[in-house]
Amino acid sequence: MPRIAIMSDVHGNFEALKEVVRDLEGTGASAAYCLGDMVGYGPQPQECVDLLRERGVECIMGNHEQGLINIHYLRGFNQPAADALRWTREAITEEAYQWLTTRHKALSVHGCRMVHGLPPDSVTEYLWKHRNRMAEVFAGYPEPVCFVGHTHDLKRYTYQGGVSEEMPFPRVPFRLEPECRHLVNVGAVGQPRDGDNRAKYLLFDTDARTLELRRVPYDIQKTVDRISHCGLHRAFGDRLW
Repeated sequence: MPRIAIMSDVHGNFEALKEVVRDLEGTGASAAYCLGDMVGYGPQPQECVDLLRERGVECIMGNHEQGLINIHYLRGFNQPAADALRWTREAITEEAYQWLTTRHKALSVHGCRMVHGLPPDSVTEYLWKHRNRMAEVFAGYPEPVCFVGHTHDLKRYTYQGGVSEEMPFPRVPFRLEPECRHLVNVGAVGQPRDGDNRAKYLLFDTDARTLELRRVPYDIQKTVDRISHCGLHRAFGDRLW
């Protein structure tokens, strides 16, 4: 029963990531993927990069990595986020920086497409901006299942017979209907924005096509305190609650 783990938007929140990794180790997942934004906002980008690499998590590029390595994209960030990325550049090693520059914009594995923002390979576009044009989105890639991050929210869409529909996101394991194609927004490890402040990731059984949402508590106050200690914008800690 091959199970894979999919996470996104760690955002330098090491307290959240290490609890997710601890939880993940007991699931029997054969592989793990991170859909970008390993850094930005949070106070421990180096520790997050190190842990993801140590545990063999395959990571793709997010918009915060793109902003970190390209001044053209950095100009598109609001001032606190841009300042956090400039701080991040000083906080990580050259080796970590170079590793981030080599991340791909998309992956196709296990019959699934994985991208940070919007398929086929955008790291900056938001899924919600295209919710009235989902048929076009599904037409842009061939895989039956696509996982995205970027919004820090949990959403899923189905597509069948030229019709796309937004579906509920069950809090219990559920099966992706084999007669449909699916696009799933996986939520966030480091800065959830779905009304539940626990870190989140998904487990996907690639044979049974079952999807399980994992919600992992962590020490939020530790991250908030580190954000303050590092001089990062207070809002990055406040929104964790």
